[in-house]
Amino acid sequence: MGPLNYRQRLFVEHYLGESSGSAIDAARRAGYRCPQTHGPRLLTTRGVRAAIDARVETAAIPANEVLARIADVATSDLLNFIEVDNNGGWKVDLKLVKRLGLGHLIKRLRKNKDGTSEIELEARVPALVKLGDHYNLWKGEAQSQLTLVEVAKGLKEQYDQLQSEERDNKTAEPLSGPTGAVQ
Repeated sequence: MGPLNYRQRLFVEHYLGESSGSAIDAARRAGYRCPQTHGPRLLTTRGVRAAIDARVETAAIPANEVLARIADVATSDLLNFIEVDNNGGWKVDLKLVKRLGLGHLIKRLRKNKDGTSEIELEARVPALVKLGDHYNLWKGEAQSQLTLVEVAKGLKEQYDQLQSEERDNKTAEPLSGPTGAVQ
């Protein structure tokens, strides 16, 4: 199997691009005379099929990597990449961003005419919402949160009940009272 010719490479580009998976449209855009015949035939050609499969495989991102990137955005902090000098000026350490592989956190990086820099990270709230959706945090009823006050009240009730049972039984020594105020 030799390398693809120019027209076959065009077919692959159009098939994966603006033709949206239509072999006939990709063949027409690549300049084939009979796209109705050539398009479907090209999909069965081993070299063309291998080129399409290789491009699709390298373009796909595994689900766990997508979640990891969304989690990076949700937990990102711009202060991790800023160096502040003694005068209160600051600069973004892009080498650190690159070294950590966190370039996907940056939405916009711009140098203004006055010499100042602007950096904007991807929005955190949409990333948090996407993670919440993935982990079904918004489905069904919200889980109740137990406060320390409620725990203390429950312990006080249990204490009172035990003391009451002890008085009724009179077989054991009475329990000592609580040592401090319950809040």
